[in-house]
Amino acid sequence: MMLARTALAARTAAASRVVSRRQMSSEARIHTAKSKWSELQKTRPPKDHNDEHLCFHPPYNGPVMGVAIFVSWCVGYGVIGFGAYHQQRKQGYIK
Repeated sequence: MMLARTALAARTAAASRVVSRRQMSSEARIHTAKSKWSELQKTRPPKDHNDEHLCFHPPYNGPVMGVAIFVSWCVGYGVIGFGAYHQQRKQGYIK
């Protein structure tokens, strides 16, 4: 029984060395977009005027945006203020 385990371990070690040598002897496989860029560009739709601005598409109404930013700012501070008030009241500091 012991001899069989030793033989099995020796075969497994030899097989793993052969596989690792085989993998190391082959050259590295590098997949980059540079090699396939022209094929990738062919699959994309044609650009239109909206593609000039990748994030925002102006024009925006200035007063509406100002009010939206102000309301967002107030709501953010309101949530923080209410959370702090709630904790203080819950813990008994504000009665």
